[in-house]
Amino acid sequence: MVNIPENINKICVHTGNILNLNEVKKNAGQNSSEELVESLKIALKGWSPPAENNGTCLEVRSNDETIKVSGVERSELRTSAKVFITSDKKEALQEAIDKLFASLEADNIDSVVMAYTGTSHEANNRLSEIQHLWEVLEANVQSGKLSRIGISDVDTDLFITLYNSAKTKPSIVQINLASCCVVPPALQEFCKQNDIQLLTHNDPLDFLPSKKLHAAFGLSNDSSTFTYKWITRYLTLLCCRGVIAAKGASAKSSITDHSSARKPIVPG
Repeated sequence: MVNIPENINKICVHTGNILNLNEVKKNAGQNSSEELVESLKIALKGWSPPAENNGTCLEVRSNDETIKVSGVERSELRTSAKVFITSDKKEALQEAIDKLFASLEADNIDSVVMAYTGTSHEANNRLSEIQHLWEVLEANVQSGKLSRIGISDVDTDLFITLYNSAKTKPSIVQINLASCCVVPPALQEFCKQNDIQLLTHNDPLDFLPSKKLHAAFGLSNDSSTFTYKWITRYLTLLCCRGVIAAKGASAKSSITDHSSARKPIVPG
């Protein structure tokens, strides 16, 4: 059982390669959200804060935090990632990308898809917020860190507007079949004309609900202590073989109520 030090207001949890986690492999039928929660619980199990910490953010790392694929040249691997981000703060998205590179010990990542889960419901505001974040992805392409960038869960008009306004065009768009059982014909045609990879996914619309996040940290559901800032999920494949070599995630949570945060963390 662990108490979070009062100077801490953020916790970043790294799952490492979950292909090496027997507890996760035994539950092959889990959806992506359930898999993430289970991986977070495993990373937190038995963990305790260091005796001394001069910052305000704690890093929680599993024993297999760094993704390592032995016997394979780096050039034979292709890594794709998806970033779920809750605000339009550029520094938050860049932090998520930086943590991704640190975990993978990579110089370049093949593709990153952004899923913006901000609360803005006004179409113009949502477009403006996504365009604001898109500049971060563009900068990482220009620096050579990212090869391809994309967007998830936006309607056809917003995607086309983003595409036309972007300096670095999105080459990937993902749609959720849970909310759109048929791919919009206009989107299909636009992607075909502009050589854009159109993908579907089945990630839950609320990828990490408050109830599940609190469960991962062993807190009661009525606590408002933790909210997640971003989640980065990544997958590494062996080129031309379609073999999954590594899979993992990082998640950053913010502590807003230390009176609850200091309760014992008991992964359940």
